[in-house]
Amino acid sequence: MFGVDQNRLTIGKDIYYPFSVEIHYFRVDKRHWSVCFERIKRAGFRIISTAVPWNLHQDKNKDIDFNGFHDSSKDLIVFLELAREFGFKVILRPGPWIAGQWPNGGVPDFVLDDSELLARDAAGNAIPLQEMAGVPGGRLVSYLHPHFQHYLKNYLKNLIEATRNYIHPRGPVFMVELDFETSFCHKTGPGEADYNTYVTGTIFPTWLQQKYEDIKGLNAAYKTKFKDFGEVEPPRNFAGADITHLPQIMDWYGFKEWYLSEFLTGLEDLFRSYTVLPLFFRSLYFKREHPLPEFLLKTSGETEQLVGAPVFPDGSSFDLMQKARYMRTMTDFAWSPSFISGSVTTNRSQSDAVFPITDGRRRYFIAAGLAGGFKGVNHYMFVNRDHWYGGPVDADGTIGPGFEIIKRLNIAIPKIEINQLEADKSLAAAFYRPYQWLSELPKSEKFGHIRRLLHETFNGVCRDFGRLHFDYGVGDISTPEKLKGYKAVFIPVSEVMSAQAQENIIALAEAGTDIILAGLMPRVDENDKEVGILAKHLHMKTSLGEGIGEVECSRGLKFLAYQYGTIRTTDPKVKKMATAKGKLVGAVSTHFKGKVYLFTFDIASGGDFRKLNHLENILTDAKLTTPVYVSDPNVEVMLQKGEKAFVIFLLAPPAGELSDATDIRTKEIVMQVDLRRIGFKGTKIKLIDQFAEEEAAPIVTSVEDLKNGISLPITFPDGKIFLVEKG
Repeated sequence: MFGVDQNRLTIGKDIYYPFSVEIHYFRVDKRHWSVCFERIKRAGFRIISTAVPWNLHQDKNKDIDFNGFHDSSKDLIVFLELAREFGFKVILRPGPWIAGQWPNGGVPDFVLDDSELLARDAAGNAIPLQEMAGVPGGRLVSYLHPHFQHYLKNYLKNLIEATRNYIHPRGPVFMVELDFETSFCHKTGPGEADYNTYVTGTIFPTWLQQKYEDIKGLNAAYKTKFKDFGEVEPPRNFAGADITHLPQIMDWYGFKEWYLSEFLTGLEDLFRSYTVLPLFFRSLYFKREHPLPEFLLKTSGETEQLVGAPVFPDGSSFDLMQKARYMRTMTDFAWSPSFISGSVTTNRSQSDAVFPITDGRRRYFIAAGLAGGFKGVNHYMFVNRDHWYGGPVDADGTIGPGFEIIKRLNIAIPKIEINQLEADKSLAAAFYRPYQWLSELPKSEKFGHIRRLLHETFNGVCRDFGRLHFDYGVGDISTPEKLKGYKAVFIPVSEVMSAQAQENIIALAEAGTDIILAGLMPRVDENDKEVGILAKHLHMKTSLGEGIGEVECSRGLKFLAYQYGTIRTTDPKVKKMATAKGKLVGAVSTHFKGKVYLFTFDIASGGDFRKLNHLENILTDAKLTTPVYVSDPNVEVMLQKGEKAFVIFLLAPPAGELSDATDIRTKEIVMQVDLRRIGFKGTKIKLIDQFAEEEAAPIVTSVEDLKNGISLPITFPDGKIFLVEKG
């Protein structure tokens, strides 16, 4: 068998937990490869991962070398042979874009010198990529341009020929990532990419023809009079866009999503044509503070893709948890192919002194990632390199800080049954992905409230769920089957939403899920067609009316809140819940098995205890309770259960991410956990910290005492993983 089974990798008769390390052979002296491999093995790993820079192996004369004839850093073949001798399985990441503070992200200069294949922005300019740690980023290429395809496929064919005896089923390379966070190198804005004339003049019109079939269909949607698809240009000026521009905008984003998937599919098919059959995975790009990936990297006709969510230090710990929650909710294999183990630097000694990667910080990020839902991670970078610090092993094999922590984690993985751990499925937050696209439209008064729905309401409510000690899933309302089984789902809504997404919400309510809506009732779909399915079924309509006002709730709570609009209804099955200036802004419909709440104001608390109390009342009304509590609102406690294991995660976030201003680094907290809520049977228990040294004493207590609350010291930042055993 070969593939993923029960969150583990199966290769023949061998089963691997999906925990691996990143080591860049081209950044480690060849004479140190063996000692680094020995350290990796000693830490408990069986899988390694490495990037393969195109511009290292193909020089300016276009000569290709994977054997290190004149430069040992190019000796990929010996590296793979040595990995085989050590018994490692290998993940190969040959680009074309590998990022990683490597010049041009790995794309050769001679490729970028061909101006015809460069991607263009809406103004027709070449697109420079961000310099990182003083390393030039190069320029964005047009992925499907024939010139680029020629150069890239020539390189990949040579790579496959050179390494085919090292790729599954012949060798240790069992998994391949083509490109990295495929997203036009993070240029996701509507007018940022790709306006290369080959894309706009050939590929885009062909895609439109496949979608609409007849130009009359496009003209009806666009309200235009084009004679053929070759005349149609993608939108370029997005300032001041309104609802009438939706069809063009959504087609442009839909095309870009198809385009990226088509690019990756073509490269994967190239490997398959050489009868090498590794697993392929695609790494999703999440923009900061966006709950869903910018592009799904699959088309409607493709089977389920193996995907991963990289986690780097440029985001907050909130972003980390949101990614993990999305992956556990929306995918069958929640994996991070690049998970922070250190950070970028231009001066290692200075970074070590000013912003050290402490043991507590390392424990926090690992525990948070696993608590959020990741079932496997690739520690990036485990072996230090140029422009990086904080890896547990130096490039010469010297063991550094963090090594023992990760070694203990590997010992703990089977004990805590990480592949089988399940979080509570009471509560989820779901988003409509086109809102992320519309939120990026510049200077758009018509869609400005969508930006607020995303950044203030959705993210704010998710933070409030944490303050109220609820674990929750993060999902996409366009894939409702992944949200079945949750007792309540929070969903922001605006005046724009597809008919299918609206029907998905109704279907969840009909099945018994309580729905909490915030925003405005949808009235048109993404093609600007009147679609008021939600309003019709819920017997509620809304009117736009933005501003700040005092909200008065039925339970007597009063607070200031940003208002998106007001509600109109005459239905006796709609119960009024909140008003502002005498107008209805909160109501609940009881037309379905599940209740549907609608609030036309920002229900996120922003730290206001009265608004937080209002949200808590909604969850109580939906009969939701949590089995955990912690006295400090900055700290999260999460309880999960495997087949036999019961695990408690305790998370104290880094400074700067706390919900109140404090310089206190160590304090006593009270933690309450009701183990019986998830089926634990027993009286006396031991809480065994999986990061602690082997001789460390466990916390000895009782199920009843833990339910009532026990006192613990906690340091910020830190993370603890407690395995609960009968005492």
